[in-house]
Amino acid sequence: MKRRTFIGSFAAVAALPRIGAVAETTKTSTNHFKNFKVLSPPVVQNPTETSFSVSWRVGGRAAGWVEWGTTKELGKRAKPAHHGLMGMSEHSLSARITDIPENADIYYRVVTLPVHYNNAYSIEQGTAILSEIRRVRLPKAAATTCSLVMVNDTHDHEKTIAALASRVNEINPDALIWNGDACNTFDNPEQVARICLTPGQKALDPASGGWASTRPLFFTLGNHDARGESARTMPEALTPWPDDHNNPNGLATIPVTGGRYCFAKRIGPVAMVCLDTGEDKPDARDVWGGMAAYEPYRAAQKEWLIQALKQPEIANAPYLLTFCHIPLRGRPGDNDGMGETGYAGFSGFGQKLWMQSLIETGCQMILSGHTHRHRIDGPTPQYPLYQVVGGGPKESQARLIRIHADNKQLRLIVEDLEQQEVSNLTLQPRPV
Repeated sequence: MKRRTFIGSFAAVAALPRIGAVAETTKTSTNHFKNFKVLSPPVVQNPTETSFSVSWRVGGRAAGWVEWGTTKELGKRAKPAHHGLMGMSEHSLSARITDIPENADIYYRVVTLPVHYNNAYSIEQGTAILSEIRRVRLPKAAATTCSLVMVNDTHDHEKTIAALASRVNEINPDALIWNGDACNTFDNPEQVARICLTPGQKALDPASGGWASTRPLFFTLGNHDARGESARTMPEALTPWPDDHNNPNGLATIPVTGGRYCFAKRIGPVAMVCLDTGEDKPDARDVWGGMAAYEPYRAAQKEWLIQALKQPEIANAPYLLTFCHIPLRGRPGDNDGMGETGYAGFSGFGQKLWMQSLIETGCQMILSGHTHRHRIDGPTPQYPLYQVVGGGPKESQARLIRIHADNKQLRLIVEDLEQQEVSNLTLQPRPV
């Protein structure tokens, strides 16, 4: 999909509704907008202590922004823009909210403005559509507890996703981790927006509900998320983490959107390190048509990981967990994904690049997916850490992983879609 942006005089500024006021229709040909709808709840992503991103799906060409504040009166506005251009898309919009006061309650709503683009000097606007006001909880490093839920390998399986989203809302964790393979392939940009942004929406009101509207979503790329003609447009829906000046060369390669999909985050006593394992075959394999560059990307993450693990809030955390889609440990006979045949049962590339750093800094557990079969690998002399692998897309395979931690212990519970406990483990705080 070509990124749909526009240049010239954008008349919307004068026509925008006052924050808190009812939107008014601008003078325009309403026939352009009679079928326009907002097609998903907002999805909160990439949270820091003072910022977060929001994305939402639209059913036609539109611009938009986020109104936010520390009360329901809101009062502030974040507009998606780059290089002087307001963002515009036929499929999904996103904005980043920054400069949030620390420890404040945050309220927000998304505003969607249908747009009909005649030419550079003739841009028509429809009625601005205001979402409901939501309250979002940003996870804090200083919290005394941490509650997480992980799902993986949903592969656009409607019944599985609906059941998982319902359970996430029942548990109401501090954050949700979607550990890769949201799709089979991303074949068109409409599909990207639908798969990434609609989980948990209400059937009769698609812009309501959602599994990450009042809590943040952390997304870790899977190998299938990199497949398909429109895979390169996924950052418009599931946004990368913002660039910083410390990114090693090779990580910040996404045009316009910028950012990276590896990140480190502290929530209460838990430090999360998330890595992008990329594809499950070498770059040189014919199937990629010369279009793969995962090996230098994983190598760049090695340098990033070394620095991330030194950050005081990560190094001093009572618990250190790593999330990555493809496991970093295999079973006997598993393909490492580095050869000329087959595909990875575990990431030999990732293991060689990252495992030693994780072990040396006291990582206690790696959480992955990819195999569609849940298992727990215990510590060994060579790999003195747990590896927990989630389930698959079919309802019988699907697993939801719950994590609750305080300063005394971390408890992990794996359950099926019937909410029956399948397995569990307990970690004690590591010496730091």
